[in-house]
Amino acid sequence: MLRRTFLTGTATAMAVGASGLVPALAAQAGAKDTATLALLTTAADGLAEAALAPSAGGGGYGGARGVLRQMRRLVTVFIWPQSRYFQSEALVQPIEDLLARVEAAQHDDGTFSGGNRHSPPDSSFLIEDMATVLGALKTSRQPIAEDMSARLIAMMKKAGPPLRTGGIHTPNHRWELSAALSKIDKVDPHPAYIARVDEWLAEGVDINAEGFYSEQSSNYAQAVSNPSLLRLANLPGREGLRALVRRNLEATIDLSEGFYGDVETILSRRQDQAQTKQTLHTYYLQFRELAQRDNDARFAGVVRWIERNDPSQLGDFLTDFMDQPSLAGPLPAPTNPFVDLQRKFETVNLVRERRGETTASFWAGSDWFVDGEPSEFYNRIGSGIATNPTLMRLWKGGLVIEAIRLTPNFFSMGHWRPSAVTVDEAGVVRLSGEMRVPYYLPMPAAQRNPDGAYALSRSVDGRFNSALDFSHRPAQFRVLSLGMTATPDGEGYLLTFEAGGEDEVEVSIEITLRDGGTLEGGVALEDGGVHLVDGQATYVAGDERLTVGPGNGNVPVMMSSGEQYSWARGQLALPGKRLYVTGRTPLRYDMRLAFG
Repeated sequence: MLRRTFLTGTATAMAVGASGLVPALAAQAGAKDTATLALLTTAADGLAEAALAPSAGGGGYGGARGVLRQMRRLVTVFIWPQSRYFQSEALVQPIEDLLARVEAAQHDDGTFSGGNRHSPPDSSFLIEDMATVLGALKTSRQPIAEDMSARLIAMMKKAGPPLRTGGIHTPNHRWELSAALSKIDKVDPHPAYIARVDEWLAEGVDINAEGFYSEQSSNYAQAVSNPSLLRLANLPGREGLRALVRRNLEATIDLSEGFYGDVETILSRRQDQAQTKQTLHTYYLQFRELAQRDNDARFAGVVRWIERNDPSQLGDFLTDFMDQPSLAGPLPAPTNPFVDLQRKFETVNLVRERRGETTASFWAGSDWFVDGEPSEFYNRIGSGIATNPTLMRLWKGGLVIEAIRLTPNFFSMGHWRPSAVTVDEAGVVRLSGEMRVPYYLPMPAAQRNPDGAYALSRSVDGRFNSALDFSHRPAQFRVLSLGMTATPDGEGYLLTFEAGGEDEVEVSIEITLRDGGTLEGGVALEDGGVHLVDGQATYVAGDERLTVGPGNGNVPVMMSSGEQYSWARGQLALPGKRLYVTGRTPLRYDMRLAFG
């Protein structure tokens, strides 16, 4: 696009009526949530300012997808009359440069690469952004809108054939690819596009009765599955997809806490099981759309909570409001979404509790077990299976216990992952399980090989591989039984840890505290941790104070992430301040977590 064309459009738009609103927007100005629009405008201006800063540099945006998102931010404020950047000449050349970079990044076959080469799923993420910008541009009557729309449509059309015939890597990619095809079909109608969408949807959406997608990931629910399914719900006969998104959002409220808005991730089968911070802010559009559509006061309460708590994170949603003007409509009167509860999610073996300002998670849902027994994934790690060893998390205002974990010094097996969680009538939660490690016996006569060549196979306990044909070899087992019981105790919990069945096994309990506070008590360790040998430890963060104890003696801290990590010199650890309590089997130890 020529610079003079862009500026001609600017001059034309600035001649619009004294209200400063283009006619398309003025016509929608009846029942608007003006306070929300003001928040989004301020946040969007902040994103534009950051994009224009010299430190932004023009590179390092994360490939074509990041470049397009930066362009989207600048275009949004340029055509939004309430923005301080409305029709700003300073945005003209940056927008043109970013758009040209996106065009140059599209391969001849119509795809984009985003870490994955010639990727239909990564291309779909770009198509979604293009479609949203295209919808926003419809609110403008400037030549810029016509020119940019034509260029965006050209890229979308070019991407259509490879997205129609292309494939995916992960479950959520199906819905992102389908949503992108539905958007391409709007600018370049073709029966094959919707036929492909129907083909993907015919597999059935991978969400269970409790609202969890198969990846059990907050990150991919909020960023991909939910928004994609809401887009697809606009297709004829697909309205029922909204009910699936609603199911996930209802679960998400119970998975969230009311100070930071953290959404639980320990159950994830994707990268966010490393407890990457996920918050309710990213679900904003989904809660808002369904709050309006279903007149849902609790969903409205989530929306208003998000708007009150760091609205600066909402800037990117202004483009969506322009693309879908109904989002700017009023909400029902909100109610508090963060009510007290104790809920066991049976399908993922997760218990969530909320008591006043205290929120807790207890988890025994590792994919290492099915119905309490070791699965084919036992003692394996990686994206695609849930393996986080966190037993408990706890929030009280700004003070957070990121994880309570337990590691016995038992055959390099690493952290204990329970196989079961129960809740009794008094609300007491119990995690239980065991570690079983074999010694292998001689091969039965019928399976012997005179050449000594036995199948390379994975050991029964998953620690290593060896040419011993473990599937046919008998074994003897050493067994360590483990348990943790959590009893509500005033302003905190009484935790009882038990370990037995094998004597003289060192046990280390690790408490990871979110950074930002002051930890006192215990003995400092060389690695920066603290060993609570006796007495109490206190952690103060903001207005909250936590007391932990008592210590349980001077058994050395012996933490190991297990051979699955250690052979590659890796470890499974979280950022934060680490407090340790230790003991030996047979072990029964009571720990109090007391706030106040």
